[in-house]
Amino acid sequence: MTNTTDVKYQTRSVKTVRGLEARTRAKVEREGWEFVSQTQGTIRSELTFRRPTPKVPWKLIGIGGGVFAVLIVFLLVMGAISGEDDASVVASPSPVSSQAAPTKEPTEAITASPEPAEPAPVAAPATDITVDELLDKLNSTQMGGLTVGDRFHLTGELFHPEYWTTGASGDYFVMLKAQGGAQDLTVFVNESDAAAWHEGTKVDMIVETVEATINGETTQGWLRATSVIVIP
Repeated sequence: MTNTTDVKYQTRSVKTVRGLEARTRAKVEREGWEFVSQTQGTIRSELTFRRPTPKVPWKLIGIGGGVFAVLIVFLLVMGAISGEDDASVVASPSPVSSQAAPTKEPTEAITASPEPAEPAPVAAPATDITVDELLDKLNSTQMGGLTVGDRFHLTGELFHPEYWTTGASGDYFVMLKAQGGAQDLTVFVNESDAAAWHEGTKVDMIVETVEATINGETTQGWLRATSVIVIP
């Protein structure tokens, strides 16, 4: 019987937007990690997981190293033999032709016809949706059937500007008010555009679902604004 106290674990921390903890936890557990704890933050939550550290197959590594060493010795011996054979070969002088090379007749340059340019890709149409409806899709178990590249058109109200910042993914984000202020919807935007926005600014946005990489972990379910119009 294996003594459980001898088992060594490796740990992993995953940060996610508040409200998406269940989806992130299910994804990581499918990869074989065991949930340990959760730390709730104002904007993001941090989930901690663990799994047993795999044992290092030292015996196989030793056998592989021995085979590799034998192969190196064999290649060095073959290289030395090949070098001796090349040194024993004397190159024969090439005969010099007594006839001058014939003068080539000028040929007419042929200009290739330019290939037609490929048409620019057309962006997918944006689906009209509310902030609350889009948040529900992101929080659903299967992300409401969303895939990377889906586009949505929505109007909303910005709030909590004191929390707007550049996140761990390197993207600047703002928050749209959801469920009457009980929740928020995080959207990546250009920081220069957000400089003129404030609490209560109403915006008309087209957003696109994208992936983001945080601490080496790439996840879906993020939104990036491709068009923003401030509503007077």
